[in-house]
Amino acid sequence: MSFRHEYPLDEYTFVEVIRESEPSNDAASEVQWQPRVELHLHAREANTGVDGSYVEVARMLLRSLEPIIPDFTANDFVQHGLKSVQPGKGYAHKLHDFIISHHKSFPFAIDNIYSTEPSLDNIYFVQRNQPRLYISESAKTFWGKRVKAGKAEYVEALKRFRITWE
Repeated sequence: MSFRHEYPLDEYTFVEVIRESEPSNDAASEVQWQPRVELHLHAREANTGVDGSYVEVARMLLRSLEPIIPDFTANDFVQHGLKSVQPGKGYAHKLHDFIISHHKSFPFAIDNIYSTEPSLDNIYFVQRNQPRLYISESAKTFWGKRVKAGKAEYVEALKRFRITWE
């Protein structure tokens, strides 16, 4: 079983949520989900009418923290990647707002989503001439804006940000 569902946000945007499951031989057993969730925000221009085609404008990749760090469950995720094709348009914030308002409607649990801390998570982004990219300044700015909006908090004991659920 895989989960792939589109959630309309308004007449111009929708979010597609994708999560694959592990193959299971036992039909009666509980679904074993892959440790990653993908969220894709699609939008179309307001002037293209109902037949206008949608374009992916932002993407968020969540990765389970359980196998990486003790004391986290399979339902705790790190925001492994967040990309907006047009920074400044608010697309990344729309994805965060979507996950806050819709996370309980998925067929899998999401207890919380945390900012990545590559030195702790042992997650490294390989870039040319820079084998380890720690949390970027743009990510810190993004999370800072979420904290000011009351939609995230910084947890000193964990050295990372996390979403504040409504």
